[in-house]
Amino acid sequence: MATAGEDGQTPAEIAPALTAHGHPVIVFCASHSGSRLLAQALSDLGVFMGARLNESRDSLDLFDFTRWLVERHVPGLDRLLALGDPELRARALATFEAHLQGRAPGQPWGWKLPETGHVLPVMRALFPGARLIHLVRDGRDVAFSPFVAPKDPFWRKIYFGNDGITRWRGLAMTQRAYRAHGHVFNAERWVRSVRLGRADGAAAGDRYLELRYEALAAAPQVEMERLAAVLGAPVPADVARSAEAHVRSIGKWRNEPASRLAEIRPILAPTLDAFGYDWPGGLDEREEAKVSAGRRTGPGGLGGLFRVRDRR
Repeated sequence: MATAGEDGQTPAEIAPALTAHGHPVIVFCASHSGSRLLAQALSDLGVFMGARLNESRDSLDLFDFTRWLVERHVPGLDRLLALGDPELRARALATFEAHLQGRAPGQPWGWKLPETGHVLPVMRALFPGARLIHLVRDGRDVAFSPFVAPKDPFWRKIYFGNDGITRWRGLAMTQRAYRAHGHVFNAERWVRSVRLGRADGAAAGDRYLELRYEALAAAPQVEMERLAAVLGAPVPADVARSAEAHVRSIGKWRNEPASRLAEIRPILAPTLDAFGYDWPGGLDEREEAKVSAGRRTGPGGLGGLFRVRDRR
């Protein structure tokens, strides 16, 4: 099998072949962060989100491409960026040609795929002018949303960055272990995803926008205006038609038994703190100090209610 650098082009060398498509809007997050709501919002703003979408509005073409990148080059994206890959050009050109089938001439475009956050440096190299939207949701709600067990190499890399892992915290990489302890696996996946997303996204400077699911669900008009300002698009008249159902899903972690919450708290607490989520109630004074210690910021600041900076 050919390896990176063997008669291959780098993502930056392939980028000129994609410039005719224009600059995409790339939405990424930890899976089960409510990104379907954001994808619908972007569609309402006139953004073409892809020719083949699943029921969550993820791009199937970008999933295939991202899966190939993860399986072949994670970890090791720096090597791909520097040396290229002999298959990359053909795969990239075919992916975006398929993804953009049916797009109107000149129509803004993008895609939504949670796992894009794990290959963001490659996407940024392919599309240097892309706008990056990182949707962040409370990791406790994400932890208690059933997902895919980390059984195959791709999902092990998404969860842990390593497809060779066979056990983690004494748990096997099996469906049986996931059924019993999925919330623990999901907590680790959320931490890895949001940390990667913020670190790699911030490298794009003003083209990076971090939104909060809770804000989008609770105040869709405000967040749609924020998105519209970034995109230079008008805000549709009715943007709150489905917000109520999404608001009801916020804070569902509070209904979980204390024993299950105790299992995820050591994994989530430091990263929750960094993203501005408190964990109040139900803890004695010492435990509250462990969870709540650290900087707090208000809305609009780093880790604030809907993040980071206003990029209008």
